[in-house]
Amino acid sequence: MRDEAPPWLVVGEKLAEAPLTELSFFLVMTDPALDAAYRATTYSVVMPDGTRLAWRIGEHSDALERFLAAAGHDHWAFVTACNPRSTRLDETENAVRMGELAHVVRDRGLHSLPGEGRGDGGDWPAEPSLLVLGIEELDAIELIRMFDQHAIVVGSRGSPPRLAWISGA
Repeated sequence: MRDEAPPWLVVGEKLAEAPLTELSFFLVMTDPALDAAYRATTYSVVMPDGTRLAWRIGEHSDALERFLAAAGHDHWAFVTACNPRSTRLDETENAVRMGELAHVVRDRGLHSLPGEGRGDGGDWPAEPSLLVLGIEELDAIELIRMFDQHAIVVGSRGSPPRLAWISGA
């Protein structure tokens, strides 16, 4: 048992019966400030032509939809290895962690684009991130657990981006 309560809560009694592949659907953030911070962030990537593509949680992005269709991918995840569990690390430590994440993504045969998550308030530094193409939510959660993150942004064509909270990271 943990000394500290996690910032997420399992909803309902289904956890004991749910296979691991369904657990993320039963998690709800119980830290309103952290939830609000993720939602008050613009997520963006640098496209191959040098332009920037940006989106927000819960808001449909036609540009992201067009890019995914052109790239031939239905699913994606926006992930970072920086600042694990919202603990600020210095730029060098974060760069090393991002290099490790990029290596893991490549080793799994996945394609990614560099990006960042930038909060509206300016009180938290922009976090270098990767838009991982062709990865389904549960695979992305499994991948990012090793980097000790609270949440990732996930999506699929036809649906707005959304948060997926990570339990037990």
